[in-house]
Amino acid sequence: MLDRMRRHKGWLKWSLALVVLAFVFLYVPGFMDQTGGAGLPNDVIARVGDREISLFDFQQIYTRQLQAYRLESGGEISEEVLRSLGIDRQILQQMIDGHAALAEAERLGLEVSDAEVRERILTFPAFQIDGQFIGEASYRQLLQQQRPPLSPAQFEAEIRNEIMVDRLQAAVTGWVRVADAEVDEEHRRRNERVRLDVVAFRAADFRDEVEATDSDVDLLFAEESASYEVPEKRRLRFLLVDQTAIFDSLTLTEDEVRQFYDANLSQYQTPGQVRASHILLRVEGDDDEATAERAAEIAAEARGGADFAELAREHSQDEANAENGGDLGLFGRGRMVPEFENAAFALAAGEISDPVRSPFGFHVIQVTEKQEEVTQPFAEVRGAIENTLKRERSSARATALARAIAEEATTPEELARAASARGYELQESGFAARGEPILGLGLAQEVSAQAFAIAPGAVAGPIPTPSGPAFVTVADIQDPYIPELDEVRDQVREDVIRKKSLTLAQERAADAAETLKAADDFVAAAEEAEWSVGSSDLVTRGSALPEVGPSAAVEAVAFAMPPGSVSDVIQAGDAVAIVHLVERDEASAADLAQNRNTLRDELMLQRQSRFFSTYMDNVKARLNITIDLAMLDQALGQA
Repeated sequence: MLDRMRRHKGWLKWSLALVVLAFVFLYVPGFMDQTGGAGLPNDVIARVGDREISLFDFQQIYTRQLQAYRLESGGEISEEVLRSLGIDRQILQQMIDGHAALAEAERLGLEVSDAEVRERILTFPAFQIDGQFIGEASYRQLLQQQRPPLSPAQFEAEIRNEIMVDRLQAAVTGWVRVADAEVDEEHRRRNERVRLDVVAFRAADFRDEVEATDSDVDLLFAEESASYEVPEKRRLRFLLVDQTAIFDSLTLTEDEVRQFYDANLSQYQTPGQVRASHILLRVEGDDDEATAERAAEIAAEARGGADFAELAREHSQDEANAENGGDLGLFGRGRMVPEFENAAFALAAGEISDPVRSPFGFHVIQVTEKQEEVTQPFAEVRGAIENTLKRERSSARATALARAIAEEATTPEELARAASARGYELQESGFAARGEPILGLGLAQEVSAQAFAIAPGAVAGPIPTPSGPAFVTVADIQDPYIPELDEVRDQVREDVIRKKSLTLAQERAADAAETLKAADDFVAAAEEAEWSVGSSDLVTRGSALPEVGPSAAVEAVAFAMPPGSVSDVIQAGDAVAIVHLVERDEASAADLAQNRNTLRDELMLQRQSRFFSTYMDNVKARLNITIDLAMLDQALGQA
C-alpha cells in the first residue's frame, strides 16, 4: 500500500507539473492574494484580450516546469539547455493559449459549479486509497509537499479551469464523428505490410556522363530565369546591447559568491537516500492499540533474528510489495508520507524500527541501505556560481538598458542619441535577405523578421539576439531583381548537370524496368545486370525502404501493387526506382474487431484536437495578444 501511495505521489507531482502543458492549468485567479502578493512583481509580461499574464505568474509556472524537467532527467538538464530548446517561449505560449481558451469559454457563457470541482478532486487518483478519498488533512498535506507548495484554493482554481476548458472543447468538437469505414481504412493503413525488392538509379551516379555546354546554360536560364531571382535585401543600422561585454566587465567579491552558495546550498547537495523494506498492518475500525501491539511483536521477532522478508510475506498487508519481502527500493525525501519518511531516515543501515503510525496503518521498517547527503564544497562550485551571478546581472543590466533606450528611441536619430549617451555607437550591416545571417549579429531570426516588417525611418526593438537585446532601423533597401546570367552562371551550370543526370537516370531506369518486368527472377536479373538492388523484410507504411530510404512516392506505389508485379519507374527525389512486390500481409480482421473501439477513440481524439486547435487559432486571431519580450528576459533573469 505504501508503495502504491508513493507511486501516487509521483503521479501527483507530474500531474501538477503538467498543469503548465495542459490547455488551461496555467492561470490561478487570485493567486497574488493567496500567496502573500504584497511586494511581489506585478509587471505584465503578456496580454490576451482583457486578461494579463504577470511576471510573477510566469516565474511560478516556469520554475515549476524546470523542476519537473530536472526531476525527470535526474538533474542532468540545465536551465541553459532547456532555454536553448525554447522551453521559455513554449511555456509562455501555452499560458497564452490557456488564457485564450478561458476567455472563449466565458464568452460562450460556460460555467463550472463548486460541486463539479469537488467531484473532480474526490475522484482524482492521487487522492484515493482503495477507491476512497484520502481525507481533507492528507489532501492538504500532499498539496503542501509540491514544489512550490499549493494551497487548496490554488489547486481548486486550476481544477475549475481544467473543467471549463474540457467543457469548451466538448462544446466545440461534440459534433465530430468517425465512421466505421474510416476505422477500417486506418487499421489497414497501419497494419498492412509488404515485402519488396527495389532497384534504384541515382542521378549522382551519372554526373560524369553528362556535360553542360554554354548553349545548355543559356537555354535553361532563358526558360527558368525567374527561379534565380535575388530576393529583397536590406542593410540595417543597429544598436546591440552586448550582454557578453557586460558579462566580461563584471567583477564579484568573495562575499557575494559565498552568500549565493549559502542561500542556495540545496542546489549543490546530492540528497540522501535510503533503501527500506516494511511490513504494513492496516487498522480495522478502532483497534489501533491491538494493531500497534501486533506490530511491536513482529518488530521484536525481526530484531530477534527472524528473516524480515519472510515476516513481510507472512504478515504485510501492502499487496504491492509483500511478495518481494516488503522491499520499497531506494527513495529520497519527499517520496513517502512524512511519518514513514522521518522514521526511515532516522534509522541506520540494518536497523529495525518500532511500529510507525501513518494514515495507512502501522509499519515496521527495516533500512537495508543508506546513502548520506553529499554537499559539493564551495571551492568546487565557486566558478560556476560566479558565472551564474554574472550572467544574471549582465542579463538584468542589458534588459534595463534596453528598456530605457526603448523609451527614448522611436526614430533613427533618437536611437543614435540614446546610444551615444550610453557610450555605444550604431553599427551597420551589409545587405542581407530575410532569414540570412546579419553582419554583426549573426543568425538572428527575430531581428531579420522585424527588419523586414518595418518601414524606413522606423525603429524596432528591443529584439532578443544571442548576444543581447538589439534595436534596428533600415538604412537601405535593395529591391528583388533577376540577375544577369554571368552573375549566376555557375549555379545555372550545376542545375543543368543535375537535370541531365536525373534524365539519364530515368532513361536507364526505363530500360531496366522493361527488362525486369520480363524476368522470371527480379533480384537475379538485377544482379546480373549489376544494378543496385535491395530487398526488405515485411514492412509497414512509414518504414525506410531498400535503396531509397523513407519515400512516400515509392511507398504509395508498393502498397497499391498486387504481389508478384513490377512497377514502372518511380521518381524518388534525386533518384528513380523500380519496385517488385514480393508479398503482402493483410491487416488482421481479428485485431480490428478487438481494437475497433480503441482505434475509433484515438481517431476521434485526433480529429477533435485538430479542429479545436484550428478553432482556437481563430479565437486568438480575434483577441488582442501582446507580448513584452524585454519583460520575458527579465522574468528569466529572476526565475
